[in-house]
Amino acid sequence: MTEVREVPQAESRFTELTYAVIDGVARIALNRPAELNSFSTNLYRELRDAVRLATIDDGVDIVVITGTGRAFATGGDLKEVLAYLEPGADPLDIYRFEDNLPFETVRQCPKVTIAAVNGICMAGGLITTMSCDISVAVADAVFAAPEGKVGVAEGWMPAVMFGRVSLSKMRYLALTGTAIPADKAERWGLITEVVPDAAALDRRVDEIIAEVRGTSPAVRRSYKQTINDIAPAGKMGDFREGTGTPDGIEGLRAFAEKRPPRYRNGSHPI
Repeated sequence: MTEVREVPQAESRFTELTYAVIDGVARIALNRPAELNSFSTNLYRELRDAVRLATIDDGVDIVVITGTGRAFATGGDLKEVLAYLEPGADPLDIYRFEDNLPFETVRQCPKVTIAAVNGICMAGGLITTMSCDISVAVADAVFAAPEGKVGVAEGWMPAVMFGRVSLSKMRYLALTGTAIPADKAERWGLITEVVPDAAALDRRVDEIIAEVRGTSPAVRRSYKQTINDIAPAGKMGDFREGTGTPDGIEGLRAFAEKRPPRYRNGSHPI
């Protein structure tokens, strides 16, 4: 019998994702489908807080993150980021944006984390996926690290790829921003495995949950800590410094104005 446990204040706490605990699994669904689950500052904060909520819940041993609609997640809301950099903006806004990023919270979560990738997975969505312990994607999902196309540099993508993706593949993804299909993402090491469709995704996630629960919780925590100690972490400050360059602002403006960017090869914050 399925046990659905009410989480106090979850409905009022979260407005851009859903959070439910079902049979000891915290199920988090990013819920901005009209925006392809692009991360507003609020959604970044809500994902961070949802994972923290699961972390401190003794009744939760596994966390599943997925998206609603046709995307898993497509990265930061670039129009919102641009507004933080425009003249007259509060100079602390970009710091607040960066402080809300959930990637390290996901990576360091002591519970087993599973990304159920239901569709488009790019930028912050890909970082979130690769911050999880296990990732399963539908066959028509696509993956990309397109930050360079909008002039934005950040330190998390190389960190989560390191040790999982060969240096040549990492360089290709980072330096071209080219999208790749799910089967190639699996071969290259970005994700754990691929399934045919959404129904198969649900079944496979449930199978993995059962497999995980056949192991010792103490051993899982120990292995996770050891792996996290070995793997590099993204550096706070890289996003802020990389975005506040002439190329960064031009890329964001070009995106907002739906035109090709005119980069000046600026490399110093303005």
